[in-house]
Amino acid sequence: MAAQRSDTLIGDDVVRSLGQQGQSSQVLVQVKDGQVTLSGDVPSTAAKHQVEQLVAGIDGVRGVHNHLNVDTGTRSFGERGQAVRDNPDGRDDAQMGDIDLGKDG
Repeated sequence: MAAQRSDTLIGDDVVRSLGQQGQSSQVLVQVKDGQVTLSGDVPSTAAKHQVEQLVAGIDGVRGVHNHLNVDTGTRSFGERGQAVRDNPDGRDDAQMGDIDLGKDG
């Protein structure tokens, strides 16, 4: 009987595998006792099923709970399958000094 893989190793493999797939950048992953829970947005039903099948095939995954939403772009302001971000250019304004939460006006 093969040894059970740690949740950390499984999670690393899931994230790496999803990162290699272009339509799953908005997928959040949680792993507990080999059970993987997926949440977030994907652009199509086909992508939702593709992500689930990909994750189910990873060594050590004992089950997949697919809570992915299909975002066709009608429910958000972003591109199809892409969440709207408050910092689309990736800048961290707090580190850049633009936001100072310690001052009273």
